[in-house]
This record gives sequence, C-alpha cells and structure tokens, in this order.
Amino acid sequence: MLDKNGIEIKTGDVVEITGAYFKNDNGLYFVEHSAGDPGWCGKDHSLRKISKTGKISTAKYNICFWPIMVTTNSWMKRAEAKQWNAEHAEIVIRTDIDRSKIAEHFKEKAEGMDPEIERLTWNFGHDCQCVKDQIERKTFLENVAKALTA
Repeated sequence: MLDKNGIEIKTGDVVEITGAYFKNDNGLYFVEHSAGDPGWCGKDHSLRKISKTGKISTAKYNICFWPIMVTTNSWMKRAEAKQWNAEHAEIVIRTDIDRSKIAEHFKEKAEGMDPEIERLTWNFGHDCQCVKDQIERKTFLENVAKALTA
C-alpha cells in the first residue's frame, strides 16, 4: 500500500495517521507487519503506537491496522466510522523520528526465535519446512533491524 505521497509502506517504517474518526487512532506508529512478510497472513499493515521520541507505547490500546479497522458494538457507529475513515483518514511516512528503539524491538523479536528454531530442529530436523519458515522469518526480522539502524 502507498501513503498519501505515493511512497510504499513497508515493515519498520514510522507512519503518522491523521483524520481518523476515533481520536485514539490518530498518532505515530511503526509498521510491525505488512502484507507479504514471512509469518504474516494479513493483507493489511499492523501498526504499533510510538511516541514522538520513538519509544514504543505500552498502553492498552496501542495497536492499529491500515486501512483502519473499526471495532465497536454499534453497527451505525461502525458504518459511520468506516465511511469517515475512507474519506478523511490519511497515512504518511515520517523520517524525522528516532528509529533506534524500533530496531531494538525487531532485533529482540529475532533473537527470541532461537529457542523455537532449536526446538523445531530437534523435533523435525533441519530440512523440515517449518524450520525453514522460522529461519526465513528470523532473517527477515534481522534485516529490518539492520535497515533501521543504517
């Protein structure tokens, strides 16, 4: 998917959402998963909220999707919010935010996969597709972390 300036949004990018129906959806996020990423089945972008300094939020509602997903009990409010977001919500890639904490996040996720890969290797061997998939995912996360620090 493209942002409002026509730039491709990819995993690791810092983005800003504006004009959303619910004010909690507006703000700075980093792209945690994108369509086509290893281990991600979604066709949308999974975003995690960050502060202006690049610190990853620990708030209860710190996840968003692009296009914005609306979850509410009222079907009228949901329809109104979906229409509003389709017409007014915008996403733009920001390059002026510190990405060191985001790179750290991806590096920690990659390092956390080692025990799982080791266990799968013990159970199924190096040639099993599940082991290859996890190694591919780990390599992808390491590459995202390297790209963010470069």
